[in-house]
Amino acid sequence: MAVGIFRFRGFYEESVWDIFKTLDLEDKIFNYDTIVIKPNFGSLHLGYPAPIQESIATDPKLVTALVKILKNNGVGRVIVAESGMYGVKVDRVYEAFGLTKSIPEIGGELYNIDTGEFEKVEIGGVEVNLSKVFSDCDFIINVPSMKTHILCTVSLGAKNIAVGSIDFESKAKIHREGIHRLIALLAQKLNPGLTIIDGIVSHEFLGPTWGLPRKTNLLIAGDNVISTDSVAATIMTINPREVEHLRIASEQGFGEVDIEKIEIRGEKLENAIVPDFKHCCRIEEAGEYYSRAMGIDGKMEICGTDYCSGCLNATVGIVWVVTNYTEGETEPFTLVMGTDGEVPKNTRGKVYIVGNCQAKNKEKGVFLPGCPPSGQDFYKIFLDQCLSEEARRKAIEGQEKRKASKERRLPPMKHTLKYY
Repeated sequence: MAVGIFRFRGFYEESVWDIFKTLDLEDKIFNYDTIVIKPNFGSLHLGYPAPIQESIATDPKLVTALVKILKNNGVGRVIVAESGMYGVKVDRVYEAFGLTKSIPEIGGELYNIDTGEFEKVEIGGVEVNLSKVFSDCDFIINVPSMKTHILCTVSLGAKNIAVGSIDFESKAKIHREGIHRLIALLAQKLNPGLTIIDGIVSHEFLGPTWGLPRKTNLLIAGDNVISTDSVAATIMTINPREVEHLRIASEQGFGEVDIEKIEIRGEKLENAIVPDFKHCCRIEEAGEYYSRAMGIDGKMEICGTDYCSGCLNATVGIVWVVTNYTEGETEPFTLVMGTDGEVPKNTRGKVYIVGNCQAKNKEKGVFLPGCPPSGQDFYKIFLDQCLSEEARRKAIEGQEKRKASKERRLPPMKHTLKYY
């Protein structure tokens, strides 16, 4: 069980060769007939400002270098396989990155997990639909980005391979049934032979998509995903024992969270640690932190802790966009989410009951049904109920200009960038 730490010096193919040599993979990795590479492109919203976009997605040049080296050294099929989060179309992501052209040109294949074949499997008493692309291959290379995460503390290899390998229905289900336990079990079942964590540009603060980019110029690679994640978490100054899915997996005998028991190669761990890496807030504090980051301090309350990223993106994500256009103008409002959310006695303005998990409270506010609810529906409601006429005009004009532009980029997340 070895983990290598590597300084990235701007050369992708050289970095991949360093990883293979340091982890003694050269003699075996090129003998496989079919290798699947699982990056983290699926959380990418095509409109994010470029610096944030770089930090929330795996560097496509790293993936391209992997494919090229594997194909040039005799691997039969090399498949890049990805699934999207709610609202993200994987084929559009491939196209935006230029991979639709570049990957086939070097002999690789692109696979859209969301439109592919699945097989039903039982994981910890929960039935999920697992992509067949993983069961049909000989070796999996897991290539996540290095990020914090509001729900899971970190978004690294275990989360990438576990949540990214199942369909949308199953993603919603594992959030309801215990996401940390099921991430640990799914990561063990898939057991990628190599995990390469892309820490070239990391994502700190409000991860996995609403935080800040941080150039860390690191790659962390290992043959066990839990041990590799534990080293990366330590570099982020996060105790791996406090990352629940890593602790659960380690207690079950899959991987190691005790850094002293992990063989570390390459760079010394103490030289790679980023001492001031900004952690995500606790989920109980999400409303306060998101409000401050959006420049609407004191105007938003989030009730509940057991909610998924789908409901978060469909509501807070919409508010984030709107407040960038309107410079933070909004009336106070309350979001009640997850299986445990309850409407407080003293609410802030309009109350929105978010998602099917909250059907029990649907008479206590504006109910947004769905799993997750429609972000577009919430956008229209929020504009009408929480914005002045002038702010509504700014938001609509901003969206129209964005949609008419070629890149369709979101406005700069100026409040977030001012946060520190």
